[in-house]
Amino acid sequence: MKAMEINKVVKPEELTLRHILSVRCPMCRAKPKERCTLTTGHPSEKTHLARGLAAAKVAPPDSPPRAALRMLTKAADRGLRCLFRK
Repeated sequence: MKAMEINKVVKPEELTLRHILSVRCPMCRAKPKERCTLTTGHPSEKTHLARGLAAAKVAPPDSPPRAALRMLTKAADRGLRCLFRK
């Protein structure tokens, strides 16, 4: 199921603000979850077009419950490997 999500292509018109803000902006170098900035350094009302195009190339971010489940699964897997290591 994970491989199918990675290969999924999203049209730029279908992007949500959460999805766009999940990637770094290639224009102003704003970090994920931060708003884009203007050349003057002030926050921008809109995101850059290039950021939307970059977000369309990556898989959409996980929902909070799915991300928590993924972290728990990874932690449990590590714990079980430590218990059964020779």
